[in-house]
Amino acid sequence: MPLTSNTEGQMYALTVLAPIAPGEVDALEQTLANLPHDPSPLSGLGLAHFARWVIIPDFGKDPSRPQAEHFGPYLLFSATFDGDLEPFLEQLCVTVADDAEPIWSRCIGVPIPARGAPLKAYLRRNQVQTGLFFAAYPQATVEEVTVALALRKQTIDFAIRSQGMDAATLRQTFLDEF
Repeated sequence: MPLTSNTEGQMYALTVLAPIAPGEVDALEQTLANLPHDPSPLSGLGLAHFARWVIIPDFGKDPSRPQAEHFGPYLLFSATFDGDLEPFLEQLCVTVADDAEPIWSRCIGVPIPARGAPLKAYLRRNQVQTGLFFAAYPQATVEEVTVALALRKQTIDFAIRSQGMDAATLRQTFLDEF
């Protein structure tokens, strides 16, 4: 993986800012609000540690000055994931395209349909260099984190269930489960 300001360990951080088309903010807010939460459509991005869409209503150079230039609204897409940009973009633009297309299609300049190779090119054009991001475990893959979280849950469940077990039963139960 090439070293850029978008990388930390084996992780890559993608930041995309796409201008929202005039009159589309309310519809986009509704589209985002109607996304399923459990599971999120973004959970289909197997490489992703974290991904989200956020509407930024206005960028102001200096909000304390009323005459300052203002830009907006924009759709921010932010994600951290394992590996290189291309495999992740493939997942985003193909695997979750049915859920993502109604979101991206509300942005200025997005290809119609908002999926596949044309959408990948659009996202690359609107990518902002991340510059700095925090990766709590930059060498751990999504799979390794998932396994660790399952082991954590298994350990907690065991600790709760084993309260009051005598030593021999505790030892045998631990050996059986772990």
